[in-house]
Amino acid sequence: MKVDCPAAAILACAFASTAWGQQSAIPKTRDSASPLVETLQLIEKELNGIGRIRFVVHVTDKEAGNATTNYSEEIGNAVADPANCTIRYHWWRMMHGDVTNDEDVSINLQDVLGVWTGTSDQYQKKVFEREKSSPDERQTFFVRFDPPMFVVAVRTAEDNEDGISFVDEKKALRLGKSFSDAVRLCGGKNQLY
Repeated sequence: MKVDCPAAAILACAFASTAWGQQSAIPKTRDSASPLVETLQLIEKELNGIGRIRFVVHVTDKEAGNATTNYSEEIGNAVADPANCTIRYHWWRMMHGDVTNDEDVSINLQDVLGVWTGTSDQYQKKVFEREKSSPDERQTFFVRFDPPMFVVAVRTAEDNEDGISFVDEKKALRLGKSFSDAVRLCGGKNQLY
C-alpha cells in the first residue's frame, strides 16, 4: 500500500494550525499588551483630558420657585492600575464660588454593578426613579443644564455612584464604552440600571 506523503504533510499542517489557532484564543494576561491594560490606559487618558468644565444648572420647583447654580468641575491625576483593576482620580467641584468637593476617588472595577452613559437630564430621571420619587414630586421639579451635559455613571457594589460630567457627547460615549469594557475584563457586572 502506497502512502501519499504530501497529503499526510498537508493533514499534519492542518492539525498544527488548528492547535496553534486554539492556543492564540487563550485570553491575554494583565501584561503590557493586554486588552485590559490598553482599555485602562484609554480611560486614564480620557479622564485626564476632561479638564475644567463650567456649567449652570437651572432648577424650577413649582413650590419653591426658580434657582440657578453655577458649577465648575475638574477631574485630574487619573491613574489606572491593571494589576488591581482600579481607576483612581481626583475630583474637584465648586458651586457658587465655594469648593464643595475636593477628594480622591477610587473605583474597583470588579465591584462595579453597572455603567450608564446619557444626558444629564436622563440621569436626573434615573436618580428620581431609583430614589422612588413620587410622580407628583417629579412633575414639580425640573432641571435644565446649560450647556447640555452628559454623564458617565459608574455604580459600585457598595451602592455608591460616581458620575463623571462631560460637555462633549462623543467623549462621554467613548469613556462609557471603555469603562464597560474594563468592567467586563475585570470580572465586574455591567447591568443597565
